Amino acid sequence: METIAMPAINFAAIMPEMILSVVAMVLLLINVFVPSEQKAYLGYMSLIGIIVTFVSVVSGWNSPQAGFNGAVLQDNFALFFKGIFLISAFLTILITDQYLQREECNWGEMYPLILFATVGMMLMASGTDLMTIFLGLEVLSVTLYILAGFNRNNVKSNEAGLKYFLLGAFSTGFLLYGMALTYGSTGTTRIAGIAEQVMQNGSVLANPMLLVGMLMMAVGFSFKVAAAPFHMWTPDVYEGAPTPMTAFMSVGPKAAGFAAFMRVLLVALPALRADWSMLLWVLAVLTMTVGNITALYQNNIKRMLAYSSIAHAGYVLVAFLSAGELGITSILYYMLAYTFMNIGAFAIITV
Repeated sequence: METIAMPAINFAAIMPEMILSVVAMVLLLINVFVPSEQKAYLGYMSLIGIIVTFVSVVSGWNSPQAGFNGAVLQDNFALFFKGIFLISAFLTILITDQYLQREECNWGEMYPLILFATVGMMLMASGTDLMTIFLGLEVLSVTLYILAGFNRNNVKSNEAGLKYFLLGAFSTGFLLYGMALTYGSTGTTRIAGIAEQVMQNGSVLANPMLLVGMLMMAVGFSFKVAAAPFHMWTPDVYEGAPTPMTAFMSVGPKAAGFAAFMRVLLVALPALRADWSMLLWVLAVLTMTVGNITALYQNNIKRMLAYSSIAHAGYVLVAFLSAGELGITSILYYMLAYTFMNIGAFAIITV
């Protein structure tokens, strides 16, 4: 009888995700027993968990780890983005604590939800398989739907949560169907395997299924990073969500979307650069134009920052088009600076 080969799991490849997941689950249990007036301690514990996870991320630098039969890769690219996610979560929890004290709210569940969302983002950055990226995206999306509509006593918050859920589910359908078509045309969901098949097949015009799959994935990722014309949800959701959650959504999920988008375009589909570069040019120009011009006409600060966030997505898309080491480096440092800049702006609003 032939033995069944067990997959190479290697938990070291997902150590930061495991640490943060354990912290989030422990906080959920503690939240049940902690009195309302002591919910702030959950925030402090969340900060400690993020610091421990950040140490794990730093310790893995220059020590790439692959696991789960190549479905996860913790390289420097993923670690840098994980650092951005953890910084955004750390700063968000800081302003969340002040926000909850001022609003006299005891939303202890908000802290573990932020951590679970961060876990989803880290999975997206580490994913080298379309299914891993989708798994991380779903973990992230479900928590964000809840966080956007967390203030049940606020009509705009309820509207933000519902609108984000409906449009997010719609865009996820596009993304998943695009992944399915890509799998159907290449026979694999591995990023490296897709790249090999595309190199062998040549032009995308000779493979209509792959062309449609690529376009549908581009639509799904464009929604996640709020690129025009798939940005329509952004102003309403940013305005209605609790301000700390708006700060979080404007940075972390956008960076996670770009991390996954870069894996797909620059690793899986570099042979089709001539085909997708024109699409990115159109998206970038449209996104920068719509974001900057529409922001000038806003009289609500959160809506103005929402359109500013849309414009920034266009700037990052321009860097995609270089598709070289310098372009990737510029995206990484731009997203790091954007994290501090944007959360700082929303922190001022919160205060």
